[in-house]
Parts: sequence; C-alpha cells; structure tokens
Amino acid sequence: MAPGGELRQNQSQALVLAPQLRQGLKLLALSLPELRAELCRELSRNPVIDDVEQTLERETLSQKERESAEAERSFDNGYPEDDAMPDPSYSADADAVERRRRFFESRTKPETLAEHLLGQLETSGMDAAEVQMAELLVGDFDDNGYFAGDFNDFAQVTGESVGRIRRVLRRISALDPPGCGATSLKECLLAQLDKLDGSPYRDDVRELIERGHLPDVAAGRIGAVERDLGMSHERYADVLRALRTLDPHPGRAYAADPSFVKPEVHAVSAGGRWEARVDARSLPEIRISRRYLAMMEDPATPADAKAYIREKIAAARALADAVEHREETITRIAQAIFDAQPGFFENGLKGLKPLTMQRIADEVGVHHTTVSRTVRDKYASTPKGTVELRRFFVSGYVTEDGGAVSKTSVLDRVREIVRTEDAAAPLSDGRISEILKSEGCPVARRTVAKYRAALSIPGAGERRARKAMATRAVEVKR
Repeated sequence: MAPGGELRQNQSQALVLAPQLRQGLKLLALSLPELRAELCRELSRNPVIDDVEQTLERETLSQKERESAEAERSFDNGYPEDDAMPDPSYSADADAVERRRRFFESRTKPETLAEHLLGQLETSGMDAAEVQMAELLVGDFDDNGYFAGDFNDFAQVTGESVGRIRRVLRRISALDPPGCGATSLKECLLAQLDKLDGSPYRDDVRELIERGHLPDVAAGRIGAVERDLGMSHERYADVLRALRTLDPHPGRAYAADPSFVKPEVHAVSAGGRWEARVDARSLPEIRISRRYLAMMEDPATPADAKAYIREKIAAARALADAVEHREETITRIAQAIFDAQPGFFENGLKGLKPLTMQRIADEVGVHHTTVSRTVRDKYASTPKGTVELRRFFVSGYVTEDGGAVSKTSVLDRVREIVRTEDAAAPLSDGRISEILKSEGCPVARRTVAKYRAALSIPGAGERRARKAMATRAVEVKR
C-alpha cells in the first residue's frame, strides 16, 4: 500500500488565558522593586507612556523647609557677582553657611572591603605584576571576604598559572583583616593564626583545623575531637576558646549596608480591628503622553499612525488597570490574613494560629495559587514589626480541647523546656514529647527530634557531655 496523507478536521476545547489576565498574574507575583523594573521596561517599549513616576521618591518639602529654602535663596541672591562672602562678623547667616560647610566636609563614606585591601597593596611587598593581579582578585571577594571567583577563568584572563593566583591570594590573606581571599573556612582560619602568637594553644588550634574537625566542633561532637587529638576535656575547652577568637567572616566589618525592605501593606487600627491598607504612594504612576492623545484628535494624523497609537494607548491603559487590580487583590488578601490572625497583633509570631492558603482563597474567592503569588516577597508593616505576608501561614496541631497551636508556638515551647531542664539530667526527645502531650499538644517523639535539630539544640547525650565539660573547666580554674 502506497504511503499517503490526509487532512482531518477535529474540534477540541482548551483554556487559554487572555493577554490581560496573564499580565495581571505576572504583576501580582512581582515584589515592589520588581514591579518598578517591569514598568520601566514597559516604558522603554511603549512610547505613549510619558512617565512612570514613583510618588514616594518625589522630593517634598514641609512648610518649614520651604521657608528655609526661600531664605537661603534670598541669601544667595544677596551675594556679589564675584561670590565674595559677606563679613562674617556682621551676618548670622554666614555662621550657618560655615556650619553647613563643615558638616558636608566632615561626612565620610564607609570604606568598602575592596578599598581597604587595595590601600594596603603598595606596602605589602608585592611586585607590580602581583599588585595588578591582586586588584583583579579583590573584585571577586564576597561580603564575608572569601574569594568567589573561578581560578580557571582568572588564569585564562591574566595568562598566569593557578598556582601563582593562589600565592597572590595567600599574600592578600596576610593583609588586614587577615583571612580575606580564602576559598574555604579552613584556609580563612589558618591565615589568622598570627592572632594566637604567644598562646600555648596555637599548635592545638592549628592541628584541630588541619585535621578537619571544624564540622565536629560545630556539631558538638566533643568526644570525637578529644579522642583524635588526644586531649583532655579541660584542654579542649581552652583550645575551643582560643579557636573562637578567630573570625570566620573577616569581610563582614566592611560589608555594604544591608538592604531594607519597603513594606507594601500597612496594618492600621480602626474601629477595633486591624485594617490592611496598601499605600497608593508605594505604587508607580503611569501617565499617557498628551502629545499622542493630541495626535489621535488631529485629523492630519495618518490612519496607520492612529492605529499604532491606539494600540499602544490600549496597552498602557491595560497596564495601569493591571497595577490597580494588583493593589486591590493585595488589599483583599492581606485583610483576610489579618482577620484570620488577630492573636498576632497581641503576641507577635507566638500568637499565630494554623492557617492555610486555601482557607484565605475560599474567603476571598480566588484560586489558592493567586494567594501564593500575592504573598510572595510582600511585606506588611505591623505594630509587631515588618513581617513577610507568607509568615502568617503556619502549620500546627489541633489540641485536645479543640483549639489550635501553631508550629512556631511548639518550637518556642520545646526551646523553653530545654532551657529550664536540669542540666545534670537532660530530657530525652521522648520525655519532651510526653510533656507536650500532657499539655494537650500531640507531638510525636520523631517530630520533637526534628524540631530540636531545627533549633540547633544538641541531643540529651551531647547536652550532658557539655555540662560535664563546663563543670570540669570550672573546677580546674578553682
């Protein structure tokens, strides 16, 4: 049978999201900085958008500031054309000018880690080629002071061997602060051993680091370290104190200022309840250019140009509607969250009750994925601080009396039980589970172990060993 083809007609149904709906869902998932970046991209693509203005970033002056500015302008206008200063013995404003000058001259910019290290290269004893290589390497240090670049890439760019690059990094590690330029915690701490000059524990600290016992120290595996290094409890305690004088993050002192989140939702007390309000000033304002609106009214404008402008204006208005719909959706969902978590406004995170996104979605009348998009990277300003909206959704347990206890409350209770236990006889996970069950919270032993690990609390055996070591150290000092 000869091969052949034929055409067939089929009918099918498919759910296709309209472009406006896709755009709205996209904007809803964006945080405030991401939204501004997206609107700026739209501004570059759509010529009819005249401006995307951030209301909060407009320069505003209070009445007092305006009066001060007007006074300064009138004072400036009184200067002679050659900018000669008036007699300071006569004018009180001259003193203000001098104070202002001293203020701005005294303002200093915080020194960055790169600037601090580069300022030491000239006196470091490196030759010109090493200094040039060091300048490149310092640019790839992270905020902790570690080298985050790729050796092969640097070798290809500079034409130097990987071994020579590592030698330059070791020279940088000897600068202040020591340890910068390391590629691992081990290298970082070994570069700081000069801090222990004269200490009787320097060699022990070096041996502990070189033999790879840093993970054991962090996990509290005291016995493994003592057996391998052949030291007593008392000696280990002294070595550990000497180790803790070294800085695992030497670059943090010069790290840039931390980024601050700008809450998009504000909790406002009104009528005995907390209302969710989205400050309209936090959202960019989209304006359509009057020039293009005038072109649409001008009979002389060609038909194809009007069609193009009409399409772009429709896109700009759809974008503005999507931004407005985003604000309304965030307000509705945030309000539902506040209404579902009244205990938060009295007791903070400890007052949170178990809450699911599906419950909020049912109350607002949206899909649960819409709730997930809304709370992503959105923050609320509350009397208990700035909190991410996602933090209001917590898992929990149903108590024997029919109430609900959040996971955060259980974690706090586990921490409290361990804190108040008899240090000489630490409680096991099973015993902690029994205490929680007696309080009406059914938490299994394995769950207690998981929560204890999340709180970085060692097991009962390790807590007992730490207590014994601390007791011996006290006795030795006596």
